[in-house]
Amino acid sequence: MATSAAARTAARAEREQQILDHARAAPMAPRWIFTLQGWNTYVREMIKRPELADSAPLGTPVTSDDPRLRYHGHLLLVPNPPFDAALLKTHRLLLANRNRREGLMDRVIDGPPGTGKTFLLRAIGREFQTKIEEVHDDRIPVVHIMAPQDADNIVNWVWAIAEFLGLAPAPLTEEEIRQPRRTPDLSQSVWHVLEQRWTQLLLVDGMQRVHPDQLVPVLHHFDFLREQLGITTVFCGTGAREIVRAARVKADGLSEAHEGLSQRAPVITGKDGKQHRVLPQADPSRLPVTWLDPIPLYDGDQETWPSVVRGFEEALCLHQLSPHALVGEAKYLHRRTGGYLRLLSQLICQAAITAIEEGIEDITKELLEDIDIGG
Repeated sequence: MATSAAARTAARAEREQQILDHARAAPMAPRWIFTLQGWNTYVREMIKRPELADSAPLGTPVTSDDPRLRYHGHLLLVPNPPFDAALLKTHRLLLANRNRREGLMDRVIDGPPGTGKTFLLRAIGREFQTKIEEVHDDRIPVVHIMAPQDADNIVNWVWAIAEFLGLAPAPLTEEEIRQPRRTPDLSQSVWHVLEQRWTQLLLVDGMQRVHPDQLVPVLHHFDFLREQLGITTVFCGTGAREIVRAARVKADGLSEAHEGLSQRAPVITGKDGKQHRVLPQADPSRLPVTWLDPIPLYDGDQETWPSVVRGFEEALCLHQLSPHALVGEAKYLHRRTGGYLRLLSQLICQAAITAIEEGIEDITKELLEDIDIGG
């Protein structure tokens, strides 16, 4: 029995590691990721550490197409305990939603700017689509949109989905570009494609720009997609938790409904001899939330911030990288970046590119201090 349990634990750890390794090989794609072709390219592209033997030899000029320059230009995802835990939790939520048509649950990704929320959102979608494509090659498992600039009209939200699917007609001439855009209602076309191509996951980024009142009419549309087509929506953005919650309360009149439930709640006699209503504890307006904070630095801790810095150091591809070049400056790096992944990635990647271009092939504290990240 002990051996069997150990084998199951090892198998689970191996599966989880495969998920995390695949996520870390993901490129941070530019804005064309909001088209189906661009998204599919992102899903299927793997960013691997180049071999030094394939790069310019030490002491020779480096050209702009050097593979190491392209490699260090990406936002690298390195081992990060909070991020890894969030990715695996959402992975299990999607597995639970995948084969059911009722009781599906959406999710929210929230946290301060620069903590990796967008990267996590896309890693979730990328991993989910990869698993689907192992079995089916004729589906559009994931749709990824940005909350529209004009979020007051539900048509604009549908238009964003239609643009991803290639259904929204793009302007063909300069004259068309200059004309005010007419946004037709593409709801039926979008619905047809989502249904026929078995879409199961909708990623919505940029929620920090949306007021709860703007989201109210859209929630019922997303509810319809969830209940009729089995599509899970993941909302992402700073403040997304309260934005979605406030919109849900207003959309469904939950405050009034919750009050009505409290009036019908059973009455029990407590130990004090007084009667009390057993009020519902759950709040139906709250979705499960993945919260990403800046990574802390604790005294004596080798598994949180130091592991992230160590991951970046191991990912570097430099001819003469000194041992512990980054790990030895862990406290300095935390002081410079405050534990924000965006700042840390920019600092290290710019330093690596500078080291390659200038022929230093190493990262020193002096070089790091010369990099301006605005932190």
